[in-house]
Amino acid sequence: MIDRRDLLKLATAGMLLPPALTLASGKNGLRERLLAAQSSPVLRRDRLRDPIVIESVELLRRDEQFFVRVRSKDGAQGLALTNKQIVRHIYPLLSTRVMPRFVGRDARDLDKLVHDVFVWGQNYKWQGLGFWSCVAWVEFAVLDLIGNLVGAPLGELVGERIRDRSAIYYANGDRTSSADGVVDQLEELIAISGAKAVKFKLGARMNYTDASTQRDLELIPLARKRLGDELTLFTDSNSSYDVPLAIRIGRLLEEYNYGFFEEPVQFDHLWETKAVTDALDIAVAGGEEEYSMRRFQWLIENAALDIVQPDLLFFGGFVRSIRVARMAEAAGLRIVPHMSGFGLGSLHVLHFASVAPNSMDYQEFKGDKDGLPYEVIGTGKPLEAVDGKIDIPSGPGLGVRFDPDYMKQLKPVVL
Repeated sequence: MIDRRDLLKLATAGMLLPPALTLASGKNGLRERLLAAQSSPVLRRDRLRDPIVIESVELLRRDEQFFVRVRSKDGAQGLALTNKQIVRHIYPLLSTRVMPRFVGRDARDLDKLVHDVFVWGQNYKWQGLGFWSCVAWVEFAVLDLIGNLVGAPLGELVGERIRDRSAIYYANGDRTSSADGVVDQLEELIAISGAKAVKFKLGARMNYTDASTQRDLELIPLARKRLGDELTLFTDSNSSYDVPLAIRIGRLLEEYNYGFFEEPVQFDHLWETKAVTDALDIAVAGGEEEYSMRRFQWLIENAALDIVQPDLLFFGGFVRSIRVARMAEAAGLRIVPHMSGFGLGSLHVLHFASVAPNSMDYQEFKGDKDGLPYEVIGTGKPLEAVDGKIDIPSGPGLGVRFDPDYMKQLKPVVL
């Protein structure tokens, strides 16, 4: 179990904070640090001498897959695979409210562009996970473009690379199987990946029933018994509980030495989240549904979370998520970016972890859910976990290459 009250000294094996990270003294001092973290530049312009003028931003499609392609005036390009489960519902927003704002702009001004698109044409009225997902896709493609031009991996465009490999926790999303059935699946995931940590679901997603609670009470001790004491176990309730039940479940997780407890109560009820965090010793994680920088500031400043989890897609990309990581670092907190699954989510998480010093050693992994023909540059293979770890791509940009024949069949999406 990651004990919140001892988080800086003793955590799950391999998850200690760097010695330089200490809790800020005094709330006012912390607030100043959080504000500074939000305003400091992210994109490393020192690596970019000449202007990189964006000539076009396109949305391309083949079957159910959508790509954002960014091209510069000098002929370079960058690509981002979208989350197919999301983009098909919101692509008009992407095409009309986000992509046009980047055309004709200098990619070196990415920090400013991410802010400008928010206020351009009253886009702030569209703020939410849908809008910021659109921004993230364009940002991913712009970073891929820049990385291709300068020959640097995406992570090194927004920070100093501090790790070349990352351990994973394999995430299982099954809420329908029995407790035994879930543990069976976890054993299979461990066998294929060598993962030393796993995460599984609790509750009924934004709700709980007598049946789901009974399953939770059975699953928590069963998983520990069958998977053993050496494995790190995390849980995610997706906002299923009220405060009393969350505390009850949290106490059981503490008893069986679990790592963290994700989204125990309604994700947007900040005060209930803090109440649960205050009541428990196990680390409380959250933030995947958050799209507001200021609400993240509140959560961190008021110690309402122990582990901060911006989703790199839902929160709008690397520029904004790095700022959240810096705020968490100022408060001595760990960050574990959430991933949305599709759209090469694991790839983005790995690049983020390569430069975030307060990133937890275990990063979320859900396998290759996209099923696209691609390879990590230099390996000839897709991302894969070996002995519970994944090598972080070191090739330019996103560090992957899509099959050229597949890409030739992409067609522009025209509204």
